[in-house]
Amino acid sequence: MEYPVGIGEYRVVVAHGILVTRGLGSCVGVIVYDADLRMGGLAHIMLPNSRDFTSFTNPYKFADLAIPAIIAEMRARGARLLRARLVGGARMFANGVTRAGFDIGDRNAAQARQILSSLAVPVVAEDLGGSVGRTVLLYVTQGRVMVRTVGHGEKTL
Repeated sequence: MEYPVGIGEYRVVVAHGILVTRGLGSCVGVIVYDADLRMGGLAHIMLPNSRDFTSFTNPYKFADLAIPAIIAEMRARGARLLRARLVGGARMFANGVTRAGFDIGDRNAAQARQILSSLAVPVVAEDLGGSVGRTVLLYVTQGRVMVRTVGHGEKTL
């Protein structure tokens, strides 16, 4: 069974199914996995930091809120040996604007790395940057992550 994860959402699945998120441009897909329990989680992060906003309705679109939530849920369900992979963080606009702080993809990736590190979850693989969109699938039973990149095919991460 396929479990879609939309922008600003996260989902945790145990022992079966495929977690999938599409449309990762500057967004970052945070994949977290516990091989012993065959438990996987996927968050589709849109923005790095909720503190940059005075109000919002969806906390899970922010790296600083979604990542701790997914880790807390997985640990509450018994996960102990978590490993993460990061996918996305592309520069999607023509002319590659590089003003400091403007590149959301880079900021999303940096914030995700920092938060995972602070939660003692190592990042074991990344497919970040570039200028094309991605789809990511986590095959929960095997712990296999497949990345489909527009114009570049598929690869296992």
